Amino acid sequence: MPDRLDIDPEVLRHLANQHDRAAADTREWAKPPRTWLDGFQDSYGKIADPVRQALENYYNARQRAGEAMAGDHDSTAKALRDAAHAYELADQHGARSIGGAANPFGDHIPTDPSHSQPDAIPVGHDGAPVGAHPGGPGGGPGGGPGGGPAGGPGGGPAGPGGGPGGGPGGESPAGPGGESPSLPGQGAQAPFLNDRPPVSGPDGVGGPGGTAGPGVMAGVGDDGRGGPSGPPSGPAAGAQAQTGGAGDGIGAPMPMMSPFAAAVAAAADRDREPDYVVNADAGSDLILARTLLGAVLAVVDSPVGMNWAVSVMRGPAGAGVFITSNEGRGWLPAGLFLPREVSSPWIWDELLAADGGSPWEGVADPARVLVEFGLSWGPKAGAKLSALVSSAPIDAGLRMQMNDVPMQGMVGPMYDVDLRNPTPDTVDRLGLFGSAAALERVATVPDSAVHAQCLALATEAHAQVGRSTATPPEAVEARAVRGRILAMVQAGQPVQRMLWDQLRDADDLLAASMLSRRVDVGRVDLGGLRIDDEGAVLRTMVFERRCNELALLLASGDQSRQTLRDALYVFDQITAHPQFVAAPAAVAAPEERVAVQTVSGAVAAPVTDGPAAGAIPPRTGISAPQADTPPSVATDRF
Repeated sequence: MPDRLDIDPEVLRHLANQHDRAAADTREWAKPPRTWLDGFQDSYGKIADPVRQALENYYNARQRAGEAMAGDHDSTAKALRDAAHAYELADQHGARSIGGAANPFGDHIPTDPSHSQPDAIPVGHDGAPVGAHPGGPGGGPGGGPGGGPAGGPGGGPAGPGGGPGGGPGGESPAGPGGESPSLPGQGAQAPFLNDRPPVSGPDGVGGPGGTAGPGVMAGVGDDGRGGPSGPPSGPAAGAQAQTGGAGDGIGAPMPMMSPFAAAVAAAADRDREPDYVVNADAGSDLILARTLLGAVLAVVDSPVGMNWAVSVMRGPAGAGVFITSNEGRGWLPAGLFLPREVSSPWIWDELLAADGGSPWEGVADPARVLVEFGLSWGPKAGAKLSALVSSAPIDAGLRMQMNDVPMQGMVGPMYDVDLRNPTPDTVDRLGLFGSAAALERVATVPDSAVHAQCLALATEAHAQVGRSTATPPEAVEARAVRGRILAMVQAGQPVQRMLWDQLRDADDLLAASMLSRRVDVGRVDLGGLRIDDEGAVLRTMVFERRCNELALLLASGDQSRQTLRDALYVFDQITAHPQFVAAPAAVAAPEERVAVQTVSGAVAAPVTDGPAAGAIPPRTGISAPQADTPPSVATDRF
């Protein structure tokens, strides 16, 4: 990432002029050919009147569409000019801050209070009285006449746009409930101001609202532009309070609005007409969640049956935004860069579940996952679910049980903000949800070894999943094709395009077969989900899809570090799963061979000397008795 950002306001104005010309050309193109339509009946007769009416409807619809497109160009041109003006104001303020760093008192050198003149007016660096305003002497609108600088001794309160002046005892004026008021124009950036480290200002700077804690957003108001938490205390707030907070336009720079914050503000402006959303009047958090989900849907290419949901939880520290999908543990696709403040319910398992992970995996409704997370996490953080949106229909029973939460289902893509490219305010899926080990591993891989590392990750995941799980029948084809591809890549052989297409088709079939495996929990009470073994097959299918994704990352031959980051995120989805146990690789013992001495030549029985010719066996030998006639037995006569 570059260490600086060079922006020329004239370039922005040039682009604005181009949008103006595009708007004019679009309106000219959208005009109906009125002369030709008026003479249509004269040329073709009344028999062609249905055709003329259809043409009228078509050209009217085209004119409306053209006006809408031209209006978008006009809005973009205005936004570009406003941005150029904001950059110039910020640059001027920075120059003044740098110029006055060596002399913090300006031309007004403090003297002993006993020798100070009561009517003296402090003078700023530009020669104008500090706290003065063109509209009136001695202070801006709302300031005390003839007094000193706003917030100083004897001075009135700061004018609009300025920081809060010091009150009695050095305390800042607070609004109802002890909260500091928001700065005009600052609230649109408020949801994402907490990515700047808070800096404590001097006494009397900043109100009790303070900044939001890490991982949550600052407060968002009813219109999506600011919230009760007030502006954070920081360098800009401190400098503004020290200069008196005058409303001369240079007391504080115009805040740089992130693209997503600008999209939320634009959505809040458009969302003035009533619609058919439950509790739509509760508003700004629902707009925030809907804008984020719509921007995500505009980027992702979700397969059949895959849905997304976004929720907002609000607590004392501000608002937290959570996103999940219904595949795996909230899997996110590559090429999506989300605001840094977005979180996921799946990264809090170590706090919510002792072992085995959360019981939400395999639930078909992603909105139910976020509600379950809100019920588990809310009491621990002192937060409460304040908005819920989903790309799928929201269950009617869920609406009834959470009837105090604004909800909206069937949210479609929105193109107000582009989340396909990284910006200083956005980060990829590994940066948001990756493990610390994966992030450290990215830093240790040199650029020359990116492709080899991606191949090693794909091969290792393929082998580990094959050893540790039983391959479902639905994944047999994908595993076979993937194995052939990895073997060819390892051997340095070119992989035919047909094989890549076969792997993509097999992965699509695997995604479709997962539909029947997901669980419908509409009849299960909130908080009643439990981990069971029925989702093991679905979990294995998800592992197989992640292996397919790792292999497909090799298809383009891209060796950028972003590809490595994507591969490590996918590898984490397998190996860092709380219920994945890697089976050890089979160890083959070396075959022992015993050398046997062989004797050459023919094999024959040993030859021994027999008895001499005419030899008679000894009489001590055992022989059969002679077969003589048995003796006669005389019978006794009585």
